[in-house]
Amino acid sequence: MSQFIVSARKYRPQTFDQIIGQKHIAQTLKNALQSNQLAHAFLFNGPRGVGKTTSARVLAKVLNCENVQNHADPCNSCSSCNAFNDSASFNIIELDAASNNSVESIRNLIEQVRFQPQHGKYKVFIIDEVHMLSTAAFNAFLKTLEEPPSYAIFILATTEKHKVIPTILSRCQVFDFKRIQIKDIVSQLASIAKNENIEAAPEALQIIAQKADGSMRDALSIYDKIASTSNGIVSYEQTIENLNVLDFDFFFRITDAALREDLSETLLIFDEVMRKGFDSDLFVQGLAQHLRDILVAQNAQTVSLLEVGEELQKRYLNQAELASKSFLLNALHLLNKCDLELLRTGNKRLSVEIALSKLCYLNQTIQGQNEEKKKPEPISVSSLRPKENLEPSPSITPAKNSFTKVKVQTQDSSELEIKSSEVDIEVKKHKAEEEVTLGGLGNLSKIRDQIKKDTDARKARSKDLSFESFMEYWNEYKDNHISKSTVSAMNHVQIEVDSEIKVYVPTSVTRDIIQQEANLLQILRDGFNRPDLSMSIIIDLDRFPDQEQFLPKKILTNKEKYEEMVKKNPMLSTMTKKFGLKVDNT
Repeated sequence: MSQFIVSARKYRPQTFDQIIGQKHIAQTLKNALQSNQLAHAFLFNGPRGVGKTTSARVLAKVLNCENVQNHADPCNSCSSCNAFNDSASFNIIELDAASNNSVESIRNLIEQVRFQPQHGKYKVFIIDEVHMLSTAAFNAFLKTLEEPPSYAIFILATTEKHKVIPTILSRCQVFDFKRIQIKDIVSQLASIAKNENIEAAPEALQIIAQKADGSMRDALSIYDKIASTSNGIVSYEQTIENLNVLDFDFFFRITDAALREDLSETLLIFDEVMRKGFDSDLFVQGLAQHLRDILVAQNAQTVSLLEVGEELQKRYLNQAELASKSFLLNALHLLNKCDLELLRTGNKRLSVEIALSKLCYLNQTIQGQNEEKKKPEPISVSSLRPKENLEPSPSITPAKNSFTKVKVQTQDSSELEIKSSEVDIEVKKHKAEEEVTLGGLGNLSKIRDQIKKDTDARKARSKDLSFESFMEYWNEYKDNHISKSTVSAMNHVQIEVDSEIKVYVPTSVTRDIIQQEANLLQILRDGFNRPDLSMSIIIDLDRFPDQEQFLPKKILTNKEKYEEMVKKNPMLSTMTKKFGLKVDNT
């Protein structure tokens, strides 16, 4: 029985052209090899499984190949290539910095740099997970990395470039690897399945590529797991079952039910999802992704953003014709809000069912909001105020800008005009004592009488300005205030009431707090019926015998603090002498 080799090792790229999804890096390295302008130190940075170590090995293989093809491809037939393929090359030294991150490990590596290659041109040192090296190990490596022998090439690989110290980064050519696109992963998986004589459904490979999250190694590991139980056929149903992925069909069905406003069907589909063992969070996130894909499918320019197969893409295009943009955008907002609520709710199922209920009647809600916006807004006449002496108004010259006028007949057939653009009411004809009626608002004379009555009542309630009456308002305002700082400031004042109000305070802080209370001055003006009432706030420390508590505290030295403590407790001095302690005089 032959030993099984995982696809990630069996189909590892052997040339630059075979590296998936990193053409920009492969072409740059090939150009450097062809022009003989290769650096002595490289840093390959990127997510896991995107080809960093593979690219390093291909570069090392090319450097020592005896018969380089096209100045950039190994021949795979010379003794150096064969030794490399058999993992027996002495010119390529790999170090795992995750487990060899000490200074001693780097010193051993530097010792190996001193010896020239016995066969071939270069000794290539590949250090994986280089960010795991300690700071001391990095520092020990600096000099050798900056000025290595002519035959030494260093290739560092990392997934966390920000953890590599800047002095190392400055000595390397940095190459940033990107996540592999889903279409590239699907193409590679299809090629491998064909070589293995396995029939793989495109939808299944699409699910594997999405689950891999841009990592080719993860995609191959998932493929091997599914292929091992497939009996030669990798189907869509088997893939979603093995990967615990929710079928797209559920999302299409529940979206159709929501567009039909069929709440019963929607809840039954969700119940079916729950009975299959899927989490509410996974369902909500999947439905939101599905609605996003429908929104993307509504525009021909963005259809390419759909990372799905051709058959599934047709279903998205068909459903995109049924859903409006307003429905999709509001639904996405609703599901995003539900996803956030699931983090803190105790009954996740109920929260999702509430969101689905709102989703079903979302079109009705949007339609109701649109109808509400179409209703004409009532004309405000709050600016209508009677003058003390009504006199016939002069004729009004129309403005240059056109506006719509609404004419309302008064009791004596005079006209009332309203500018719809400025909500400005103009009375063209009226008499001094004439009652002008406008709908159910009453008349001007009644409004005038009511204002006069309110003014007289306010005057009747007003008090004479005195110290006692002032303190009533002052204490009432203070007792109803919720800010402790304001109440404390109002407690530490002295007040004089004469023709004007003078408030004496001990500090500028107290003054600033009281000055911020604009409502206090307005209450005093209304209470005393004196709109011109003013209040001066004056800082006067002489009026406060205990003013020291408001002054900034003196900063004491250690010796002064010790002397103050001795005054309170004389035993402290005895203890200090007994134990031979000294007080720092700073």
